[in-house]
Amino acid sequence: MKFKRDLVKYVRDKAKSQYKKESECYICRKTDNLDFHHYNGLTELLETWIRKNNLNIEKEQDILEIREQFIGENYEEVYDKTVTLCHQHHLRLHSIYGKRPKIITAEKQERWVEKQRNKHGMV
Repeated sequence: MKFKRDLVKYVRDKAKSQYKKESECYICRKTDNLDFHHYNGLTELLETWIRKNNLNIEKEQDILEIREQFIGENYEEVYDKTVTLCHQHHLRLHSIYGKRPKIITAEKQERWVEKQRNKHGMV
């Protein structure tokens, strides 16, 4: 079944009101053009969770019914394992780890962000 939107967008719609987006880039402290980054990419996380739970998502109502459970079971990854970056640093991170970084790179992404922050003298 084809959806009008990516499945992860239904999850983001539900979760985004509780995102802890900061008012400046964690690396360089820029305050404009900010992006919210999940170290554990939500698309990858959702697809893995759907497979693990052997779920069959065929219609919009299916994803709407399970998104709260997904968020609850992945609360830390959805809300806590995140960072606010300026668009430039966000693009740089994705140029290294790919458009859809694998979940196994989450810790490496966090270390990269910390190294960039150190280079900017922000610690």
